[in-house]
Amino acid sequence: MDKSHAQAQETRKRNEQARRERQLKREREKSAQVEALRQIRDNPKATPEARLEAVKLLLEMESKGYI
Repeated sequence: MDKSHAQAQETRKRNEQARRERQLKREREKSAQVEALRQIRDNPKATPEARLEAVKLLLEMESKGYI
């Protein structure tokens, strides 16, 4: 294996790791958003408008397969 081949393999490994980290970050952010919307929906002190908007967003996320 020559130097450029080894370097290419190392680059591919780094890129794959970066992709995994970005995907994990997106999943964590999505989970945090869903949890925040659920807290608003379930909070009896939240305004009816805020609760309705939270429900709408949760239903939209569910219909698009995010949840």
